[in-house]
Amino acid sequence: MLKYGAKGTEMKPFSAFVCVCLAGWCLGQEASVPPPQEEPPFKIVIEEVPVTNAAPETLAVAATNAPPQRLAAEPPPQEEPDPVPNCAHALAIPQGYSQEVLMLQIFLDRHNFSCGVIDGVWGGGSREAMRAWQIAHGRRPTQWVDVPLYADIATMPEPIAAYTITEADAALVSGPLPPTWAERARMSLMGYESLGACLAERFHTSERTLRRLNPGIANWPEDLAAGVTLNVPNVRMAALERPASLVIALEECVLAGYDREGTMVLRFPCSVARRKAKLPEAGEVTVRNMAPAPNYTYDPVSYGQDPSVGKMVVPAGPRNPVGSRWIGLSLPGYGIHGSPRPNTVGRPESMGCFRLTNWNVEKLFELIRVGTPVRLLWALPQTFVPDAPEAKPEQGEAPDHA
Repeated sequence: MLKYGAKGTEMKPFSAFVCVCLAGWCLGQEASVPPPQEEPPFKIVIEEVPVTNAAPETLAVAATNAPPQRLAAEPPPQEEPDPVPNCAHALAIPQGYSQEVLMLQIFLDRHNFSCGVIDGVWGGGSREAMRAWQIAHGRRPTQWVDVPLYADIATMPEPIAAYTITEADAALVSGPLPPTWAERARMSLMGYESLGACLAERFHTSERTLRRLNPGIANWPEDLAAGVTLNVPNVRMAALERPASLVIALEECVLAGYDREGTMVLRFPCSVARRKAKLPEAGEVTVRNMAPAPNYTYDPVSYGQDPSVGKMVVPAGPRNPVGSRWIGLSLPGYGIHGSPRPNTVGRPESMGCFRLTNWNVEKLFELIRVGTPVRLLWALPQTFVPDAPEAKPEQGEAPDHA
């Protein structure tokens, strides 16, 4: 007797017979079904669709109904034009240190539109120097490097060069400056505090930037010595053009030179008097005298110290308070000179004179002569041809920076 389920439920003989018959019929039906036919592979047809101004739906219908067309023979290869530089970066100005900013600063420095210290960091000094260069060359000033300027920078020859340290470089190092003026007056040279500082100033940059360009120097500046080769900003190819006149913008802390047609040919950051009482009146003066390696007379009265100490003469050198060059003006007590601290140039910082970085004052020294006119203005003009002097703005009135 057949049993089903865990409880042993009995099935009648007739019911069992019906189940066996149904199972046999199902197996027979499965055997009679023919096996599936293998479908042929897809046929892909690519047709050339002419480009028209029709709507997308029209093009789709045309592509479906168009008869197959015979492709024309491939034209012979033609010489490709110079590629347009990819300036997608223009939408995002680099933050922090950037190789693009470094290349821009080197380019501007070569053309005498200095941003100050070449450090690869974007800021107001780099932006204004770039915009001034663009205007001077008949271009639209931009907030960041545009395609034409990017192309100029890309074709700049050898922006980074190899330089081997010489014994002459090492001879310019005199160590840390002593704290008192009496000790400084006894020195034979107001030289650099280290070889790293010497090389940074020689190539218009900072020690931090030199370290970035030379990661193989493990101990800085201890491993620097004569015979060591470094990667440095190549600033030796500056294009020099003699200015017919100079302008010092007292409010903007900039010195600029213009040719006889009034076009700006150089632009340097410039420090002016920290105390407003020391700022001269707007007007015109001239270059009165020039000294290539000036010493400095220390007067304790100028520093608010005891006059009984007496005046002392500090020797020449790049760390001299007036730097490596002196350009005296016809305005008594005022001159254009270098600075022992290049990173401070470009803001109200001096005792009264006009400070440039040593490398920029050395350029200017070679370009001008005694008698060159110097106009003191409150804002820097885009173009300048000497005529009537500019009036000083009244107290509380902001100067026009247009």
